[in-house]
Amino acid sequence: MTVDHPADDCVFCAISAGAAPARVVAETAQTLTFLPVNPAHAGHVLVVPRHHVADIWELDGPTAAAVGAAVLRAAHAVRAAHRPEGLNVIQSSGAVATQSVPHLHVHVVPRYRGDRMPRLWPEQGEGDQDLLDDSARRLRAAFATRQP
Repeated sequence: MTVDHPADDCVFCAISAGAAPARVVAETAQTLTFLPVNPAHAGHVLVVPRHHVADIWELDGPTAAAVGAAVLRAAHAVRAAHRPEGLNVIQSSGAVATQSVPHLHVHVVPRYRGDRMPRLWPEQGEGDQDLLDDSARRLRAAFATRQP
């Protein structure tokens, strides 16, 4: 399926348009699911919106719903095909969060004991209760004043 893309230099837009190769495993009118060039291991897939969305902050509600449905479908397919012991669903926005391609994408990664994937969370969480209370207040205010 060919879709118009505003980002001519975007590899995921090129894949979506059929102008670049990929191991596509599923597609809808709004999304594409394919294997990354360097997967963590077999079964690792990416889900992307077909039109260019740079990161989660550019994502609109209908596209988010389509991507979410495709991620859920991918999770079930990965489970059926590879029988992992667990699963990570990872979306990174911004270079500091390790986003390497500036087109929104969601990794669906099967997990196994002793696999090559690193630990994702720090051993110790934030313990400063005043900082956490302030964060909760600020987040409540942001939720009250902003809708997607």
